[in-house]
Amino acid sequence: MAFPLVGFIIATALLAWYILQAKKKNKSKLGNLKEIPGPKGLPFIGNVLQLGKFANDQFTKWSKEYGPIYKVHLGSQMVVIISDPKMSKEIFTHDPAFAGRPKIEGTDVYLEQPGVGMFSSEGDLWETHRRFLLRQLRDFGFGKSSMETLIMDEVNEVLETFKKQEGKPVKNVRVSLRLAIVNALWTILSSQRFKHDDPKLSQLTDSAINTFNDIFENGSLIIFMPWLRYVLPEYSGFNAIRRVVDQFKNFLEGTVKEHKESLQEENLKDFIDVYLAEMKKAKDETSHFYGIKAERQLVATMFDMFIAGSESSATTLSWTIVYLCKFPEVQKKVQQEIEAVTGNERQVSVNDRPNMPYTLALVDEILRHSSLVPDGAQHRAMAEREFQGYRIPENAWIQPNLYWMHHDPKIWGDPENFRPERFLSKDGKKYVKSENMQAFMVGRRVCVGETLARDNIFLFLTNIFQKFDIKFDPSVKEPSLDTIPGFFRSPGDYQVIMKDRLVSK
Repeated sequence: MAFPLVGFIIATALLAWYILQAKKKNKSKLGNLKEIPGPKGLPFIGNVLQLGKFANDQFTKWSKEYGPIYKVHLGSQMVVIISDPKMSKEIFTHDPAFAGRPKIEGTDVYLEQPGVGMFSSEGDLWETHRRFLLRQLRDFGFGKSSMETLIMDEVNEVLETFKKQEGKPVKNVRVSLRLAIVNALWTILSSQRFKHDDPKLSQLTDSAINTFNDIFENGSLIIFMPWLRYVLPEYSGFNAIRRVVDQFKNFLEGTVKEHKESLQEENLKDFIDVYLAEMKKAKDETSHFYGIKAERQLVATMFDMFIAGSESSATTLSWTIVYLCKFPEVQKKVQQEIEAVTGNERQVSVNDRPNMPYTLALVDEILRHSSLVPDGAQHRAMAEREFQGYRIPENAWIQPNLYWMHHDPKIWGDPENFRPERFLSKDGKKYVKSENMQAFMVGRRVCVGETLARDNIFLFLTNIFQKFDIKFDPSVKEPSLDTIPGFFRSPGDYQVIMKDRLVSK
């Protein structure tokens, strides 16, 4: 008797699902437009089972099959995949309705106040705080000598660490780079700098990494089937996500509390101080800088800056080591350019950037070839819209397939090859920016940390390779360019040996 009952329940659920889909379509004001093509999926779970270990590999196959725009269903969520850079720029730039953010269960810093921070916020809240963040970070040094000095403090400590390991196999390069990047970011936020062997810095770094990994490893079911949060909070990954998010949140809240207690409005030391001073000025309860809601916005913004800024730059630099060891002729060219500009009599400065076209081209090729965040940052349609003759329903996610944009042979010719010259003029003397390279996204929600990220990558890359020749350790197997599973496309483990190039100078 039980089996017929189960069959009846499943059949009823399927019927309800199909009726719901039909109602959604009938309510549409743009029902006469073309439906976006895409692969067929199963009821309730959509195309989830087709994604495999590396979801972007499947997205790329579908991009080849269905073209520059297609849709998939991840559980109950419709996702529109954009695989063309011009189309990506159009959809993310012109219509503010496409500037929303997905609602992913469990990932909000504050469950009681969802949609705060730089990543999750929308509308006026997001625009107000984006302007504030950009203005204050510029005041604290973006593009200024003070920011460069801060980064170079970290670069020099990394160089000291590498010098101590000269001639020996080094397998913790990524750890050293990660500590340095996190430290620089933490100094901007809190004016507190750690030595790289300080356990507090390791704890801060581990918190950021654990948040990334837990959302990636445990969050899939919640993303695709958010209702599981209420039915199976442990099995679905919801509880695991909350544990790491809450741990990091508590640490950041403690730092904000310390700043509130020591705040001196005549001596604002860092971003937290500036934000708290802005809150003190807010007397209108409708202000985005008023009260506990604003304080939560501050904590969530700090959280987002760590999640988006620290691990991405560290992983890019880790790829830099791999590429320049894998292609020693590229390493030699960048070292020759560094010497031509500095004479190797001083360290490289951001002011040298205009005179280093090959290095700029190299950075873009690293970003393109690695495609660190292959699916970019998803947007949400805040209202039903027409785009390219297709109907984009309200609450659909819009996701750029950055990996395919960066590896489409029609655009790049030989995308599989690592070739910095593709970003140079024909005579090789000028750096040529390409709109087809969108590592930091485009449009209204372009990455606010692009300037800092590019400064970090440029200063670490040039000053490390000015100082050292680096090669893979010949005693262990040379790593491939394959990636390991994770939130980012990261290189596998590798081991290198460093030799001081300037020791006799």
